Formats: sequence, structure tokens, C-alpha cells
Amino acid sequence: MADQEVYNYVNDSQEGPKAQRWWPGAIAVLAVLGGIYGAALGAAVSTTGAADMIGVAAGIMALICGLPGARYGFFFGMVNRMRFGRLFVGSVAAIGGALLGGFFGIVAVMPFGAMLGAVGGWFSARALFRRGSFKRLLGGFVGIVLGACVGAVVLSLRQDQAAALVGIAWGLGTGAVVGPLLFLLLITILNSLPRWRRREGTVIETTAVDVPNDDD
Repeated sequence: MADQEVYNYVNDSQEGPKAQRWWPGAIAVLAVLGGIYGAALGAAVSTTGAADMIGVAAGIMALICGLPGARYGFFFGMVNRMRFGRLFVGSVAAIGGALLGGFFGIVAVMPFGAMLGAVGGWFSARALFRRGSFKRLLGGFVGIVLGACVGAVVLSLRQDQAAALVGIAWGLGTGAVVGPLLFLLLITILNSLPRWRRREGTVIETTAVDVPNDDD
């Protein structure tokens, strides 16, 4: 009986901690961020009609980021034994560049509202993240982007409320759906790679140790 208790205790102590479900919160955050970005993009396109300018900026940034990403993807594919490493990393970099270019396009067509919103977002983020230099830096960058998007939305509502509301509606819905979908696609591809798979905790069988009983 004592041998069985020792065996169970050793195996229980070797089990890894239970994995926390972090992805629902990440999906919710990306849905909010994607919705805000999409609303700003839709409002800017609907009120200014600068879809071509924003599209050109997104295309240029996609090329600037996608080409170096494809080169890095060659080494990424070699390390992870991935045949389509160039395509995967290049596509991720191109999508990120397109999003960045779209943001630059929003700032270009609505500079006044975007600049005021960026300043407000920076100070708001620094007030929320008072501890930790990395958190303050990252929070300040996110605050600038979100503040610029909110400022562009407010300015578009003041210029043409009807057109702005239409653009906000389709942009908000599209961004709230596309953001989490891209995240899930990225996680699915990474989990299919051998080096990125989560290894489940294994239980190592241990030889039972004879423990003397007090009655002996």
C-alpha cells in the first residue's frame, strides 16, 4: 500500500501544469482592434473618396515588407523543415505591411484628426501603463495607433456624418471578423510545424520504492 502511494506521488509531481486558455481573450482583443482599424479605414474612404491613395500606400508597404520577409522565410523554412517557408513568412510580412500602409493612408488623408487622436492616445496609454518601460513603450505605440484611428473617425463624422456612418458600419464589421481569422490561421499553421507543437507532459514510470512500515 505504501509502495503504491509513493508511485502515485512521484507521477503526480511529474505532470506539467495545466495549459491556460489564452486564445479566447486574444481573439476578443483582436476583434476590438480590428474593428477600430476597419472603422477608421471605412470612414476615411467613405468621406474623402481616397480609396486609391490608401490602396497605393498599402500596396507599397506590402512590397517593402513582403520581399525581405520572403528572404527570411527561406531560413525559417530550413530550420522548421517547412517547404513553403518563403510563402508563409512573406505573406505574413506582406499582410502586416499592407495594414501599416493603410494606417499611413488614413493619416495622409485625415492628418488633423489623426494627429490629435494620436497625441491623446499616447498620453492615455502612458497614464494607464505607469510601470515597466516595455509596457509603457508598447502601450504608447498602441495608444498612438488607436488614437489616430479614433481621431480619423471623429473627423469624418464631422465632415459627412451619413457617409461616415456607412463606412464605419462595413469597416467595423469587416475588421472585427478578419482580425481574429488571420490570427487563427497563423496559429494553425504554426502549430502544424514540428518545432512549434506543444509537447504534452509525459509521465515517467518510476520503480516503486520499498518503504518500511511502522508496524514492521
